[in-house]
Amino acid sequence: MTWGESLLSLPKRWLSTQIYGTEDEDFQNVQLPKLPMPDLQATMDSYLEFASVIVSQQQWEHSKGLVRGFMEELGPRLQEMLQERQKEMDNWVVDWWLDDMYLKVRLPLPINSNPGMVFPRRHFAKMEEVADLGALFIDDLLDYKEMLDRGELPLERATSREKGQPLCMEQFYRLLGVCRIPEVGRDRLEFPRNKNQGEESEELVVVACRNYFYPVPVKAADRGRLTPGEIQAQLLHAMVDAGGAPPAPRVGLLTSMNRDHWGRAREQLIKDETNRSNLELISRALCILCMDESGGDRPDLDADTNAMLRAMHGAGTRHHSANRWFDKTVQLIISSDGTVGMCYEHSAAEGVAVVRLAERALARAEVADRPAPPPALLPAPQAMKWTVTSEIQRTIEQAARDLDRAISDLDFKVYTYKSYGREFMKSCKTSPDVYIQLAIQYAYYKMYGYLVSTYESASLRRFRNGRVDNIRSAHGAARAWAAAMCTADASPLNDADDAHRKVSFNLYGEQKKLELFEEAARKQTAIMEANILGRGIDNHLLGLREAARETLGELPPLFKDDTYTQMFQFKMSTSQVTTTTDGTFMGYGAVVPDGYGCCYNPKKESVIFCIASFTSSSVTNTEAFRQSLEEALDSMKLMFQARKVEI
Repeated sequence: MTWGESLLSLPKRWLSTQIYGTEDEDFQNVQLPKLPMPDLQATMDSYLEFASVIVSQQQWEHSKGLVRGFMEELGPRLQEMLQERQKEMDNWVVDWWLDDMYLKVRLPLPINSNPGMVFPRRHFAKMEEVADLGALFIDDLLDYKEMLDRGELPLERATSREKGQPLCMEQFYRLLGVCRIPEVGRDRLEFPRNKNQGEESEELVVVACRNYFYPVPVKAADRGRLTPGEIQAQLLHAMVDAGGAPPAPRVGLLTSMNRDHWGRAREQLIKDETNRSNLELISRALCILCMDESGGDRPDLDADTNAMLRAMHGAGTRHHSANRWFDKTVQLIISSDGTVGMCYEHSAAEGVAVVRLAERALARAEVADRPAPPPALLPAPQAMKWTVTSEIQRTIEQAARDLDRAISDLDFKVYTYKSYGREFMKSCKTSPDVYIQLAIQYAYYKMYGYLVSTYESASLRRFRNGRVDNIRSAHGAARAWAAAMCTADASPLNDADDAHRKVSFNLYGEQKKLELFEEAARKQTAIMEANILGRGIDNHLLGLREAARETLGELPPLFKDDTYTQMFQFKMSTSQVTTTTDGTFMGYGAVVPDGYGCCYNPKKESVIFCIASFTSSSVTNTEAFRQSLEEALDSMKLMFQARKVEI
């Protein structure tokens, strides 16, 4: 099934945006504009400009010649093809983008793709309280799903750069009941089947407990929705049943494998009718609710980092990693020791939609009454039974070894910078996102003396079916400022006793740093604006590459060049994911073996960073980068304070 076909399976209202305005404004449908086609020459100029920062002069000159040759005839011809595609399709790039970013990537989902999300820690006195929270979460997801089914999700609007512009809400409809299905070469997304108008929908969740999977119907055609108390009783049944059962076959570990390997194993699994039925139930379930036992924290790590690792990958096969189904878009995690979080499969939606879903459920659970005991008990849920051949069992054992090896290779740290937060950044007349992006570039430059290709997701929700493009923050202005900041503070003057001259030199130096920072911030802001308004270069280059592949059957030299390869090896992968709940934050792994992942959450007086790299790399070190980032943020504060001192 192609991306276009999968979109056609969604209700029409999901593809437009519905506005609920002020009291005197009537409800109306809004057709969002299509994603525009960037100018070809502008993209090529920007490509060479960004490349000049990360490759040698000799390599850059070679690439400049390739661009010149591309622009003579092939480039304009491919641009015309893309312009035709833009006219014909709702979104000219999103199917290519989805394949390139996710569905054709063969790496395992845990660590490499699925983000983790941590919720505030809870204190459970007894098992019933664990089930209480699970029931409240599920009850809110049902409310949310019913609101979506009625088309009543409140519209979001842009808060900057063309303020008030409606934003595409489609991603919010692609969270519940969605699953990524592994297939050799390319995965696919499976969406809920459309219901006929007026048809009562049946809903279920799958509860994972001690590596068993329990399908729990939460809304039935014949009796409607379960109450929170009834859901709580079902969860408790599953927890008690799993607690007294022999060890489960760790089938969930198959979802942690290389996607081709899992695709082949799945083909073997579904030869058995019971296995096939189990996989269908998991696929169409609203979500997976992972009810973990206690344990899995590493004694050498802090509580925040341990909680994130349990959300990201389950802390290893000796703990919770088999109690997962990594293909599922939403996996809620509640542990008996109070660790609460989520792991989500990223291909269906961006973090903003997931955060909204999670924070709503958290907020409502905080104020909800404890689920009332049901008047009568429903039939107890039964654990899925799997037919596991000796071949599948060997595959599960190999998956366990591979995942534990990957987990031991992950060098991860949750770091809260406490000296200041977004309020100070705003007082410097700088966007917090721009400020932090430049701090990351400065920190990297401090460590290595050069910059690398950097990814920051830029939302394209102003456009129909818009996902993201890439704000590239490794640019010449950022490098010039970072280099100035790294210049030794010591004055070159020989006359150490001439205090007046020494102070004058230092003040001049601070002023120069500020000027270079402001230039870098202007550049960063311009790149960000170009991206969110649909003029980014990464999606355009992807479109040109795929159009060439489809037309010529091979890639032209521009796309086989070392420069192009380096431009798309993101040794720094970053994203701002803001939350409104204290103690809630998101993190993910690095996307290349010798790179860093850096997710950040600017708070009023602090910034939460989730920093990842791999211990197997001789180039990267998470603690060293954390320290460099702390020093960079401290130096930036001093730089701005020096400006504020009256000279």
